[in-house]
Amino acid sequence: MKVSNTEPDAETYNILIEVFGEGGYFKEVVTLFHDMVEENVEPNMETYEGLIYACGKGGLHEDARRILLHMNEKGLVPSSKAYTGVIEAYGQAALYEEALVAFNTMNEVGSMPSIETFNSLIHTFAKGGLYKENEAILSRMGELGVPRSRDSLNGVIEGYRQGGQFEEAIKAYVDMEKVRCDPDEYTLEAVLSVYCFAGLVDESEEQFREIKELGIQPSVMCYCMMLAVYGRTDRWDKANELLNEMHTNRLSNIHQVIGQMIKGDFDDASNWQMVEYVFDKLSSEGCGFGIRFYNTILEALWCLGQKERAARVLDEATKRGLYPELYRRNKLIWSVDVHRMWPGGACTAISVWLNDMQELLINGEELPHLATVVVVRGQMERSSITRDFPIAKAAYSLLKDVSSSFCFPGWNKGRITCQKSQLKRVFSKAESSLEDSEIDNIVSLSNSPFPLVGTTTSSSNLNQHRSSDAKEISFRTNQKLMTSGV
Repeated sequence: MKVSNTEPDAETYNILIEVFGEGGYFKEVVTLFHDMVEENVEPNMETYEGLIYACGKGGLHEDARRILLHMNEKGLVPSSKAYTGVIEAYGQAALYEEALVAFNTMNEVGSMPSIETFNSLIHTFAKGGLYKENEAILSRMGELGVPRSRDSLNGVIEGYRQGGQFEEAIKAYVDMEKVRCDPDEYTLEAVLSVYCFAGLVDESEEQFREIKELGIQPSVMCYCMMLAVYGRTDRWDKANELLNEMHTNRLSNIHQVIGQMIKGDFDDASNWQMVEYVFDKLSSEGCGFGIRFYNTILEALWCLGQKERAARVLDEATKRGLYPELYRRNKLIWSVDVHRMWPGGACTAISVWLNDMQELLINGEELPHLATVVVVRGQMERSSITRDFPIAKAAYSLLKDVSSSFCFPGWNKGRITCQKSQLKRVFSKAESSLEDSEIDNIVSLSNSPFPLVGTTTSSSNLNQHRSSDAKEISFRTNQKLMTSGV
């Protein structure tokens, strides 16, 4: 167009913005907007909606906020679709308060929330396990006569699972039939994740088998969930069988690459480029998909004893803008926020954080007044039951192995903290080893060799892995009754 001296108009830019946004080129969409402004082409509501949609999917909350301000300066009232994109963008960065402010603001300016707006909020809270907040959103939907959709209930299942409320997650699945919503692939994957979180091997296998019987190729996430379950229960024959199934998958190169990566076939720099290519390709799916994707891979790697590889994958995830809340550091506090991760990812991130802290200390950095691990966010921060949530339990167990100084403070039940004076004792071994040529990391991150095919585990070991808690046994029994009616 420019070669033929034809000036692009708003409609031209709108088409480009839509194509780039759908294709996963989120930052390029923002660049298009800046070009548009420089060329003095006046954006219309369709332009803004396309822009903010892309920002929402890509987690570009700062850009979404600036575009919203630009609309206000132009005297435009943002549409429901625009506000939904802003809420999603904030949600991708776990900025819950900002998402709620945006939601309340749209009501104040007369922009009525749509079902997509409510679903965006539900999925925002779901990723962080803020199930109480989701219950409030569902209540609000009921008051306004907004019906729950399949997307709503998928988010509810995910939120209950992340918060360790497994029975409630399965009840939400059963509720789909009551509101005449047919489960989709996302639903089946979410239910599988509930069973995996709960450590229910038989139920996980049954769900995985059901997905296949429906003619659906299980996603990489589904395979990783099953690998994690087998890793936690030392069922190495089944884990190797699944990895081989991924490796020989003729329909998906992504399955092949991830399966080989988990086994360590791509560890050297030249081969790792294939892994990076897959990660780059999947970045176009957006941050919501990315969080699910990396959480399951990290879970599989950690549970299979591939801890060094897990740290490498976590680094790739953060390079691509995921988990922006993960690491924070100032003079007073060093924190790691793992509330949106699965147990394996949380343990990986905390281990990397502790080792980095050790290295900084060795290099002469001053320790902070407080080291904080964020395991729960939202209303449940005030409840002492949060220490039994899956992420909190995994994080606390790991930290206690490092030092008994890590504890849940009285002022916030969603944090695990350690004071500066105690931190010095934790890292005293590092300080005393300064003259050594090699210093062991405070948390060892290495890759365990895969056991040979034919490895078996005694039933006593498997039973030991399962909780003897009567409530959990009751959950398993009730769960079978509930799922049989679906």
